[in-house]
Order: sequence, then structure tokens, then C-alpha cells
Amino acid sequence: MYKPYNQNQYFIVNGLRIYGLSLKGFFSPACFFIKKTVPLPPNYFTMEIVKLIKSGIRNPGRNILVIAILVCASVFTISHAQTITGGTLSIGADAVVTSNNDMVIQTGGTLNVQGTLILKQNLTNGNSTPNSLGTGLIELSGTTTQTVSGQNIFQNLRINNAAGITVTGNTRVNGAFNLKNGIVSIASSNLLLGPAATDSGGSAAAMVVVTGTGEFRKEFSAPGSFTFLVGDTTGTAGYSPVAVNFTGGTFGTDNYLGVSLKNLPDPDPNIASGNYLNRYWTLSSYAITGAVSCGLTFNFLNDDVHGTKENLFCVKTSPALETYNAASGNQLTATVTGFSRFTGADGALQAGLKAYLQGPYDNVTGHNMSNTLATTLPLGDRSVLTNFPSNQPYNGTPWNYAGTENITGPLPANVVDWVLVELRQGTSADNATNATVFARRAGFLKQDGSIVDLDGVSPLKFYHASLTQNLYPVIRHRNHMAIKASTAVIKDGTGTYGYDYSTGSGKVWGDIAGTKQIDTSPVRWGMFAADANADNNIFTNDYNDYYVPNFFQSNQYLPADFNLDNKVYTNDYNDYYVPNFFMSNPLP
Repeated sequence: MYKPYNQNQYFIVNGLRIYGLSLKGFFSPACFFIKKTVPLPPNYFTMEIVKLIKSGIRNPGRNILVIAILVCASVFTISHAQTITGGTLSIGADAVVTSNNDMVIQTGGTLNVQGTLILKQNLTNGNSTPNSLGTGLIELSGTTTQTVSGQNIFQNLRINNAAGITVTGNTRVNGAFNLKNGIVSIASSNLLLGPAATDSGGSAAAMVVVTGTGEFRKEFSAPGSFTFLVGDTTGTAGYSPVAVNFTGGTFGTDNYLGVSLKNLPDPDPNIASGNYLNRYWTLSSYAITGAVSCGLTFNFLNDDVHGTKENLFCVKTSPALETYNAASGNQLTATVTGFSRFTGADGALQAGLKAYLQGPYDNVTGHNMSNTLATTLPLGDRSVLTNFPSNQPYNGTPWNYAGTENITGPLPANVVDWVLVELRQGTSADNATNATVFARRAGFLKQDGSIVDLDGVSPLKFYHASLTQNLYPVIRHRNHMAIKASTAVIKDGTGTYGYDYSTGSGKVWGDIAGTKQIDTSPVRWGMFAADANADNNIFTNDYNDYYVPNFFQSNQYLPADFNLDNKVYTNDYNDYYVPNFFMSNPLP
């Protein structure tokens, strides 16, 4: 069926003599050898090769069978759509080929670019596994939007199309990624740059825009720096790159750091008040472990700012709320050990505090607090005494807290009661007075003493809280004496300010005047019960004004229920009021 190579069998297209094999009498080159047969201007000639197919020539002069084609010429143009099926199109190291129509690589086909391939239309790769396109340069420089689909591995990729590029398949670049002109749009796919890859360019007219669940990713082989040239096209195009600098960490196989962004306020509704950005970045990582340390720089636009730019801090909003550096110009900076969502907002912090109430504490069997009150009363509005309040109960005197904390679903597991936490600051516990309170928030106290946010799991979050001195939190409860930290609370490795008030009397300001030992094994100290009016004194008014009027009441949320068992009985008087009578530890 095939005739052997014949020196006399060839055809000439625009000055090129092309030799090959014939199939059933039709000239059909299987391996092309190209010779220049007429004088042409240096480094230029045009080859009108068209559709690359495997099934033979149906239109001699327009369709050419390709099993393998090696292009060795310097510069030429392919004017018709190219389809590679089951063979290889190779472009030599010195060749520059321009394709004016779609390039389609079907299953089993290979494009091997060693020189330069300039694509003016779409690139479609039908191979089911990631497919290398060679070690040369591919430039996308059409005049209408081009689409790159399939799983492509580029060595070097240049974007030079003002109309933009749409990437619809996972794409990898191992060498140079040059954003000369045009926006690369990613929806659900990922653009990954290998460990040796670099990117260049970057502007509002030349950037990567993630519109869906995809990411712009970079793989690292060791600590180092990289800039993600990202932005958005919501309304006016906004270029807001992210620079990263790893100084520590272990980088495993197939690791990456991924970046995407939205031109919206952070999803946490508590962020979008006061001063904040209408922009947030989401960073995720894979196989980056060990002692991770990474410097981050986020660039934002003046149009992103709601409020006053000078009041913004770099804030990580999930899963742990953490405040980093104040904004400098139009940049937010932070050094982090983990990745999540970042934005600009008023200062914020997260407190992981632990304390016990004397009243519901069981020092015989469970060695924790009972949650009888929370599990026997139905969840509902605080205005109804027969409910366990679904909204924080500290809106009245003496707290006068106007917070809107509330839950609409089931009460989280193991909740004992609501507490109110206030943040004070100062150079010492003594001068961390009521005048230095800079944030308050209500949260849940759980049976194990942990104070959590409304999800029942996370440490308590304080939004728009800017700490400038040492932190001394105060914990308040509606019928136990309030306690204040005796030493400055510091931030741990997760960005949380953690403090356990229960490990000794010295952990509470005022020592034994402010806390009571409630267990011996393990040793635990707790908040004094029977302060029914919450004035940090246990005096006769707690008995006369609260205990006596409510005696023998049950199934209500009452201040005289000192042990939180849903009843005001004699044990509240005998076990808590009498032993604690005349205790006093006012907090200035």
C-alpha cells in the first residue's frame, strides 16, 4: 500500500519542496523533509500546510496525512486549522511557526515545540493525562479571546492577546510565564507554575483572574519568593498581586501554594463594618509542612477601601481570626505559619480562654461543669424566663452590653451558659481598668471550661479590636463574681491569645479574694457563686433581692439559681451563698 520514499516525488508549497510517502496513489507525506527551492528573503518563507489528520487525504492540496512531521524551517505560517491525531508535530529549535487557526491535539497526538509556536486561535488538547507540549516557547497572540483547554504542560508560555485567554483545563508551566498583554481567566481549573518557573509582566491589562473555584498555584522546591500576578475584572479591572517569601518549611512532592481573590468584602459578616476592604485573598497549600514561615504582601487599590485606609490592618479571617501589621500605603503585610483568607480590616484578635463556675462544677465524678440548665430549658428569646436565651443575656444592668450575638439553630453541644468577655489593656493588671476596655463579646462557656464562639468550637473572636498594650481579659457571668487575668495574656502559635484561669489562685487578679478552689484532683480554681446582682460582692442584697423572691422557683433562667440546675432551692443558699458571704473583689 505504501510506496517507498522517492526523490522525484514531491510537491512545492510557497517555495518549499516537500518529500514523503504516497498512499493508494495519493501523495501523502508521512515524514516531511523540507528544502528551500527558490530564493526568499532571509529567515522567512510561508508554508500553507493545513489540517493534520491521520485518515488520509480527502482534498489533495489542502489535507495532509501526518504520522510525524518535523518542521526545520526558520519562519513560516500555517493558515488552516491543525488536527494532530496519533502522531507528532515537531517544531525544531530554530523554527518560528505561526498558526492562524485552531490547533487540536486529539487523543494519542503530540505537539513537540522545540522552537517557537505562535497561536492565533484556540488550543485544544484531548489527551486524558497531562501532556507536554515541548521545551520551547508557545505564544498566544490572537486578536479575539482564545481558549486553552485540556491538560497542557508548557515549558515557556507568553500571553500577548489584549482580548484575553480563557483556560478551561488544568495547565502547568515549567519555565517562563510571561504576561505581556492580556488577562488569563480561570474558572474551575488551576494554573500551576513548577518549582523552576518564573512569571513576569503584570498589570491591570495583563494578569491572572480567577472567577470560580480554581487557583493560580506555585510549586516550591525550597524556601524562596514568588509574586502571584493576580487581579479581578469586577467592574473596573483591578490588579492586586500577592508576593510570598518562604523562609521556612518542608516542601513535599507535588506541593503548591494557591491564590485566588474576590473583589468583595470578606464572607465573615462581622468584618464588613467600620474600616475594611472590598477585597479578600484566599491562600491554600498542599504538602507544605514543618516549621512554615512565610512573609506575605497583599496589594490593594484605593477603590477597595471602605472607611479610612490608615486604620486598616492585615487580618486573617479563617479559621482563626488574627491581626497582623498595619497597612502601609496600599499594602498589607504579615508573616504567617498557615494559610487561609486574608483581607484588610480594623484590628481583630481571637481569645482562647478557660475558666470554671463554682455553682455547676462537679468535683466528685465528672470533674467538670453540669449543663443541666442549658439542656432542660427550651432555646428561645431572653425576654421569656422559661427559655434558655438564644440571644446574649447581658444587655441589661450592670453590663449594658449592646452586642447582637444570637443563635438560630440548636444550641451547640456541652454548653453550660453564656458569659461576657471584655478585653482590657495596660502596662500591668493593676492599671488595666474599666477605662481601658477596648472590646467586649458574649460567648458560650462549655463543660470543660473553654469559652467559645457561637459555633461552639472556635475561640472567641473580637472584631475591630486593636491591641496596643498588654492584654488582661475579664470574664463576667450573670451570678458569679467576675475575674481578671493577673498576668499579661500572650499570643500562641495559632495566633490565639490563650489563658487558663483555673490552674491556681495566682492566675486571677486579687488572688484568693477573686477565685475559689473548687477541686483538689485535679486542682482547679473557679469563679465565686452567689453574686446574684453581678457587682463582684456577695452581700445581703444578693439574698434579699434575688434569692428570697425566687425561692422555690424552677424551670426558669434566674439569677438566684447559683448552681444552674434549673431550680432555686435551699442548696443554692446553703452550698453557695452562705460559704461565700462577704466575699468581695471589685474590679476597678
